[in-house]
Amino acid sequence: MRAPERSASRTSRTSFKPVPVVWKDGQPPRQPDTDGETHHNSGANRLARHSASMRSFRSSASRRDRDGYDHESVRSAPASRFSERRRRASLSGGSFAGGAGSIGPGATPRPDDTESFVLRAQNAEAELTPKQKSKIEKASAKEGKRLSKVLKSEAKSEAKAIEQAIRELADMQKMQKDALKEESRAVATHAKALRAFHKEELEYLAARARYDKAQAELAVVEDAREAARDHAMEVTEMMQEKSKEVEWLRSQKAADDRERSAKLVQLTGKA
Repeated sequence: MRAPERSASRTSRTSFKPVPVVWKDGQPPRQPDTDGETHHNSGANRLARHSASMRSFRSSASRRDRDGYDHESVRSAPASRFSERRRRASLSGGSFAGGAGSIGPGATPRPDDTESFVLRAQNAEAELTPKQKSKIEKASAKEGKRLSKVLKSEAKSEAKAIEQAIRELADMQKMQKDALKEESRAVATHAKALRAFHKEELEYLAARARYDKAQAELAVVEDAREAARDHAMEVTEMMQEKSKEVEWLRSQKAADDRERSAKLVQLTGKA
């Protein structure tokens, strides 16, 4: 038995018609007529880009815009590169970023939280025998000694964190010193190249080849100078952030040491 034939779909029965294309002003878009015209346009763009590199750079206040790019340099780079460097040299996520683990507001319960415990202890103490009180006091003294060991151990760890931060700060200062030397050499080289460029520019019509060479050398040296300046500024900013972290840790440690000493006296009874 032959299968019944399927009816043609509505789409297959529909005939397709070409869609006319209408050009603006009745003419298609113009393409370059010759290779010479294309070469001329690319040459003009190249000269325009080079002229832009010869302009004076803007002040440091407008170095980077909201897009995160450094328009002051010929070779723009994303600003995320600088933030990554700062994160690599940052202690903001370290062990003591939120304070010590056994001292400070984060590790000490508030009086309101322990008020009920004090009242319960006072009510129960009246019913204890001297032997029971002595046993509880001995256990509390033993716990205090164990806790004092923890406090002393954490004090050593915090001191090591401070030492590590100071060592990193010293390393960054060395990097800053080298960066400043590099910047000085780059600025001197740039000044020398700039004088040579001005001299060659006066003879531009008579010595076009020498002028083009000096202009290209100046563009290269300007790139090197701006790269050196950017590097020196980045290192200085990283050092400023590290200095803030060191001062913050020192202030925190000073407060922690005082609270720790007071708590040790309270726990051990020794001044």
